[in-house]
Amino acid sequence: MNVRSFIKVDKAAFYRFIATEPEGRYEYEWGRIVQQQQGGTFKHSRIAAEFVAAIRSQIDRSTWAILEARGVETAETIRYPDVVLEPISDADASISTLLPALVVEVLSPSSIDRDLFVKPAEYLSLPSLEAYIIASHDEAKCQFWVRGADREFADAPVTVAGIDKSIDVPALSLSIRLEDVYCGLTLKPAAPTR
Repeated sequence: MNVRSFIKVDKAAFYRFIATEPEGRYEYEWGRIVQQQQGGTFKHSRIAAEFVAAIRSQIDRSTWAILEARGVETAETIRYPDVVLEPISDADASISTLLPALVVEVLSPSSIDRDLFVKPAEYLSLPSLEAYIIASHDEAKCQFWVRGADREFADAPVTVAGIDKSIDVPALSLSIRLEDVYCGLTLKPAAPTR
């Protein structure tokens, strides 16, 4: 849920604002600084951390960085998704990336509409992006887009449900098992997918 929306500013003003704002979580949406709900449930944080662990175990850490709550800059927004995979570069002091290769959002009641219906168009417009994953917070279920061999994304996401399923991102040589992401969490049974 968006808590407060500020006057219109440019991206540079947004970055200055968050550098001096001691508390709060903010995103930049089409010229406005928008305060977001802070924190998340244990389950939400744990799912994000398990995605990081599952991906970290498969990447070359001299080439890639897998981070939580890293800024992603699109044409009109600056978002802070739960997990971001990006190439390591000389931009060590940057507070956002223009080159995410993979983005994961973990759903929460306050973010469902934005994560499912607004953010896909933003993230999928990025030429560097290979996959966008939206993870359920209460069942072993994910919706995701993976860039195809033709460098295009499908119009609709693929849905996988069940602890025995996985998400494969061939361009990044990743296979993320839902068992690794949701292990040990109390979940409602996932409805089978077709």
